[in-house]
This record gives sequence, structure tokens and C-alpha cells, in this order.
Amino acid sequence: MSNTVTFKRGTTYSGTVTYTPAAGGPANLLTTTVTSDIIDSAGVVYPCTITMAVDGLSFVAFLPASTTAGFSLGSARTDIKFVYGGTTFYSDTFRLTVIDQVTN
Repeated sequence: MSNTVTFKRGTTYSGTVTYTPAAGGPANLLTTTVTSDIIDSAGVVYPCTITMAVDGLSFVAFLPASTTAGFSLGSARTDIKFVYGGTTFYSDTFRLTVIDQVTN
């Protein structure tokens, strides 16, 4: 599985994450604080808006096109931070290869 995707600057970023409860883990993410930032190749940090599903079994990390228009071209990186019961967990880091749009 690749941890890199190509992303066109100036388009909406929307990543849906599905949570599958593990044995002994929380039944859902409703009492978990979820955050995610994207850091572009210039080191600028873009905090994503996180929208949790009503059942707490999925969420969407989102940035509008007006925000991603400011991304520097090149390699950006992101991960997801989970805080549950005072313990912090992180997802794997994945990369976005930010390219420019061709057609205006």
C-alpha cells in the first residue's frame, strides 16, 4: 500500500476515515479527540476540520479549495492524532504530492 497520493493544489481536500473497534478498545470515537494537520513543502501548517459521524465510527478530515490554493508545490505530509482517556495515538504519516492544476 502506498502512503503517497497526488493532490491538485486548489481543490477540496476531503478524507474519510472509518474506525473499526479493536478488542478492548473504545466502541466508537465519540469520546476521542481527533485532529489532523497538513504541512506543506514550505512548512506551513494547515489544520483540517474534523467532522465526526453521529455513530462515531467514521470521520472526515476537510480543507476547502480556498485553503489548499495556498499549498506550496511538492511533498506535503499529514497524519491523524487521537486522544482517548489521556493517551495519545497517531496514525501512520502519509504524503501528498502537491501539483498545480493544468486547465484554468
